[in-house]
Amino acid sequence: MERTSRQIEPSFGQTDGDEQQDAWTRRRLAVMALFTALAAGIVEMAAHLWPFDALADNAGAVSIRLAVYAVVALFIVQFARGREWARLFLIVGLGVVGTASLLVEPAMWLFDGADFDAYFGALDGPGAVILVSRLVHLVAVVVGVAAMLTMRPRKAAGISE
Repeated sequence: MERTSRQIEPSFGQTDGDEQQDAWTRRRLAVMALFTALAAGIVEMAAHLWPFDALADNAGAVSIRLAVYAVVALFIVQFARGREWARLFLIVGLGVVGTASLLVEPAMWLFDGADFDAYFGALDGPGAVILVSRLVHLVAVVVGVAAMLTMRPRKAAGISE
């Protein structure tokens, strides 16, 4: 069979079947990481609201965040089903915009003369949950986006929808 310019040679020692398996492995890793990031974001939101006494005062903001999380979950599901447009949306939306939104507050705090002793001295239960969930969120987004960036688009990989 003669190869055309649209077909891509597999890596040395790698068959087309191995390449497809690698693509599915990366897709599964990305999906698991992105759902982990989503769960961490929900946990962080809940920790910010703790002890839920003022939940009614924040109902609008919580509703908006939950709607955004639902849309992100739908995009993750579409990506898991092989939709390239969903992968691109997630790379830009979570990888760029979402990551920037997670880093702005800590970066401002660092540039404002961060006092680590005071921060960790005053760290309570919800604060610790916020810290850990934000770290998990960031790591999960980095892992998910890295897995998505190392995937070849389905058409280039010869995978049909």
